[in-house]
Amino acid sequence: MRLFKAMVAAMLGMALAVSVAFAHTPDDTLVVADAIDDVVTLDPGEVGEVGGVLTSSQIYQSLLTFDVDDPTRIRGLLAESWAISPDGKIFTFKMNPKARFASGNPVTAWDAEFSLRRVIHLKSRSAFIIGQFGFSPDNVDDRIRALDDQTLVITLAETYSPSFLFYCLSSYMGAIVDSKIVKAQEVNGDYGNGWLKAQNSAGSGPFALSKWQPRVSILLTRNDNYWGEPAKVEHVLIRHVAESSAQRWLLETDEIDIANRLGPNDFDTLTNNPKLSIVHGRSGNIYYMGLNVRNQYLANPKVVEAMKYLVDYQGIVDTISRGTMEVHQTLVPNGFLGAIAYTPFSFNVEKAKAVLAEGGVSGEFSLDMVVWDTQPFTDFAKAIQATMAQAGVHINLQVIGGREWLERYRNHDLDIWLGLWGPDYPDPHSNAKAFAVNKQDAPDGSDSLADRFGWNAGRLSPDAMAAVREQDTAKRKAMYEAIQKVHTDTSPFIMMFQEVRKVGVSARVKGLMMGTTFADDRYWAVSK
Repeated sequence: MRLFKAMVAAMLGMALAVSVAFAHTPDDTLVVADAIDDVVTLDPGEVGEVGGVLTSSQIYQSLLTFDVDDPTRIRGLLAESWAISPDGKIFTFKMNPKARFASGNPVTAWDAEFSLRRVIHLKSRSAFIIGQFGFSPDNVDDRIRALDDQTLVITLAETYSPSFLFYCLSSYMGAIVDSKIVKAQEVNGDYGNGWLKAQNSAGSGPFALSKWQPRVSILLTRNDNYWGEPAKVEHVLIRHVAESSAQRWLLETDEIDIANRLGPNDFDTLTNNPKLSIVHGRSGNIYYMGLNVRNQYLANPKVVEAMKYLVDYQGIVDTISRGTMEVHQTLVPNGFLGAIAYTPFSFNVEKAKAVLAEGGVSGEFSLDMVVWDTQPFTDFAKAIQATMAQAGVHINLQVIGGREWLERYRNHDLDIWLGLWGPDYPDPHSNAKAFAVNKQDAPDGSDSLADRFGWNAGRLSPDAMAAVREQDTAKRKAMYEAIQKVHTDTSPFIMMFQEVRKVGVSARVKGLMMGTTFADDRYWAVSK
């Protein structure tokens, strides 16, 4: 058996060659297996990948948070209280006087000012979460201001649904860093990015970063200056293990405590093992295909429509994804405001052929699909490849590692991207902004997935922006319902599945809290 404690020792600076057999993982260390080869930074101001966000969520805290069991309940975290001006544009936050950073420094409004401004000045790809309120490097210093140690004022140019701002501030992009520490590490105006992105952290959360070995592991250590209830384990080690079968084996042999990416067959095996358990949680993750309409075939709306009839949605749910996915064909996840049960597409080869003929397409053609080399993406891709071929749409699979998979997607260097979208906060605009708003309608001018795949969303784009500004919840809900039907029918996105979250866990693990949004699992209450 490969030895786990030797691995932890190595992460702490001891020799990697040490190998001793242990009956189970150390009592003071939570070991998590996940696919983390997509992580490119651990700076909370630019993090965006699943593994990076999961890590950041253990280290950093935001002004506000929400109840994972009831996301509609927003509560203070680093902010103790808040008030809204009558016109809905000025938000005043009072800081929590108990909060402390890992350094021991108090968390002040000056830290919040620096951190939120920093996200905008860094111009990172994830800055849109806060930037969509109209903040830019030119105006953010005027619109986000600390008045004193305890008072932060955020001024918006336009009125939005207040909960929308609160949810955005609760996201990983709202992480507050220790400004005294980070400013001391600035080099050439980089806002400390070079120092924070790889081997250092400056948060107020239950853990601090000890070591990151890209594509291998991330080690966190308990923050002994944490101002809340201390984490129950001393270390969290997140190991890169891409294969679900390998994760299951490590779980069964007590080399890991949590397996985050198991397949249906793995869960079948775990069911009868008294040493293991399965933990369920709600998830907003949606699996989809993005079709790049810059391609000559995909520019034809009838080709896009036909392809939506060439996915065996229910067949994949019943076989490959058994118990871990449900068919979902709209942009808003179940459980969010405005979610609807709308599934107009089902596997129908003859219908697809007829639609292709309507579009003037005859004969066969080929498209390239970029796929992450981990489950369930690879199995989904093979199943889709087989059904698409039945109507003469030949899919060439390009199965690659996580970093290249994301690079190809961000550079739109592809025909089709088989991917996952996890909402950044539990509000429908998290997905509507991504899939239906073009950059000319975004307050910060940021690209969306619609722009990335070359699609002009037409009226849907301003309609989605009108929905997020609507103050009446019932009207706002109806607006999202209408947007979704048009989007599902006409967009170059093939929405397929919503994740039914399950993870394999050692029976020794107690207190695991599963998140609702993007990589929001919470490890600090875990004990063994």
